Amino acid sequence: MFISFEGIEGSGKSTQIKLLREKLKDLGHDVKTLREPGTTIMGEKIREIFLEDTQEQVDPITEAFLLYASRKHLDQNFLRKNISDGCIVIADRYADATIAYQCYGKGLDKDFIEEIHKSSDLLVPDLTFYIDISVETSRNRISDRKMDRMESESVEFFEHVRTGYLEIASKNPDRFITLDGNLTIDQLEIEIAKKTLERLDASLG
Repeated sequence: MFISFEGIEGSGKSTQIKLLREKLKDLGHDVKTLREPGTTIMGEKIREIFLEDTQEQVDPITEAFLLYASRKHLDQNFLRKNISDGCIVIADRYADATIAYQCYGKGLDKDFIEEIHKSSDLLVPDLTFYIDISVETSRNRISDRKMDRMESESVEFFEHVRTGYLEIASKNPDRFITLDGNLTIDQLEIEIAKKTLERLDASLG
């Protein structure tokens, strides 16, 4: 089973991924996590390039190709292998993030990205949790951290990204579960575990 978490900065994805991983491990499942871009040796090098603030203008097409280079390598060298071995794989962002950030956020043509995705023959998550928070909440939550190149984008940019995520979720109701990121950590943990176990039971049934 392949699960992804999506959301803008400060939504609590990383916290909930850790909690779900431990819950599933306690139930006897073999669980692997990944971050995107990253995870593999090559992916982590691409991540460093992608997030580094070089003071140069970076075109969204450049960003997209970097992301898909990492994603294809990840698909071949980590994702398919672990899923075929029976692992549950949990991703901290995946392909939906490219649509939200590069297309809605930066104006890149969605058909272009969808064609790259189709040509890359990538796996699609079985279940995606989108943790929704306002941009104002996001800015407040990450105000004390050192921001990378993407986190330093404008409020307007993140408003577009959030709109993108909401539209992607509405178009994929069978895969997406939208959660209120203003809930407590415990409340979110309970809801995510419930929905995950329901989907696992359905897949095994």
